[in-house]
Amino acid sequence: MRDFLKFFIILFFGMQIQHAAAIETIEILGGKANQIPIAVTPFDEQTLAAQKQPQKINQIIENDLIRSGLFDILNTGGVSSYPRNADEVNYSNWSAIQAQFLILGQVVADTKSNTMEVKWSLVDIYKQNVVLSLVLKGRPSQYRAIAHKISDTVYEKLTGTKGVFHTKIAFVKKKSKDSYALYVSDYDGFNQRAIVKSKKPIISPRWSPNGEKIAYVSFEKEKPVIYIQNLVSGQRILLANFKGNNSAPAWSPDSKKLAIVLTYSANSQIYLINEDGTDIKQLIRTYAINTEPAWAPNGEEIFYVSDRGGSGQIYKINIKTLETKRVTYEGNNNLSPSLSPDGKLLLFISQKDRKYRVALQNLLNNQYLTLTEGPHDESPLFSPNGHMVLFTYKDYGKTSKIGTVSINGLTKTPINVGSETILESTWGPITN
Repeated sequence: MRDFLKFFIILFFGMQIQHAAAIETIEILGGKANQIPIAVTPFDEQTLAAQKQPQKINQIIENDLIRSGLFDILNTGGVSSYPRNADEVNYSNWSAIQAQFLILGQVVADTKSNTMEVKWSLVDIYKQNVVLSLVLKGRPSQYRAIAHKISDTVYEKLTGTKGVFHTKIAFVKKKSKDSYALYVSDYDGFNQRAIVKSKKPIISPRWSPNGEKIAYVSFEKEKPVIYIQNLVSGQRILLANFKGNNSAPAWSPDSKKLAIVLTYSANSQIYLINEDGTDIKQLIRTYAINTEPAWAPNGEEIFYVSDRGGSGQIYKINIKTLETKRVTYEGNNNLSPSLSPDGKLLLFISQKDRKYRVALQNLLNNQYLTLTEGPHDESPLFSPNGHMVLFTYKDYGKTSKIGTVSINGLTKTPINVGSETILESTWGPITN
């Protein structure tokens, strides 16, 4: 398993090393020993805005980097003093705690204009130089957004891949038997707002790749039907209300079409439909159940679950040629496929020994890795950069919650969105 983990991370990150600029990108081999040791100092915060925050900027940055699984956040408690700027860094002090990089900064507020300015630096302790120094400006209400921006910048500088700490997620909360709501929040659960409320269940939210819409399944018509909520205009359209059940929406990479599942005349089958509800076409026609479609990033293939072999396994179909191929063989059942942004990794739920776990399969060589321990994990989706996974799990076997796991399997972190049951979630794209 360790050899595969090492190979897997080299393969995944090796393809992206060439994109890093200004600093030699860290090559991450996998395993805890290869996490990047980094220290984040408490920022010198000369502002009342910081006192009203549940977390300080340095804590937000630390939590972001920890969640990725690629960084070893060092305890700075033994350091006698914290620098306010790069000129004040004592390299010997930070070398003593084996820090490879250091993040430091200060926050200054202008009460007259109700703005704040964050000056921060990333310092390479090994090379004893400043990697970058930047100034971010905003209003006190953007305190967390600025912290996430710093995390994103550091992440991209040290891995060569864009960070996702400024992105959004959406999730369905079940508050009671007749109270459901679709929420949008920051990726870490802060700044929640309800965009759809219903007395009937809502499931299967899926964010469009262009970031403008969320498709979801509602039971408000006493059966599952598919709606699309426009996040820009607030408009909601009924996409699919055909005979039987309408479920499992999946967006095409260009956000112009969806693959959906209908039980129009037989078992669950996969159809293609335009985002405005026109031009419905059946993609798969078999006697087996075919469900849970997931579009490949190339827009030419759809991965899906079928029981045609006697158990639930993942197959793929070429949309033009209709050529079909079985993809998964490990485990008793494999469900809920999701593709990495580069199309090289398949994410899914693998059922084995009565446990449902999040698993990965390398589509280049079919090697397999289990990321979680289960026993009741569901609905995994890649982060927009492919480095983390959002999934649903049972809290002590009772309440369904959401959390993330890094693709090296080292870091599993819950997302605190309240005490209610979370039915399913989705991750929005990188929009800037």
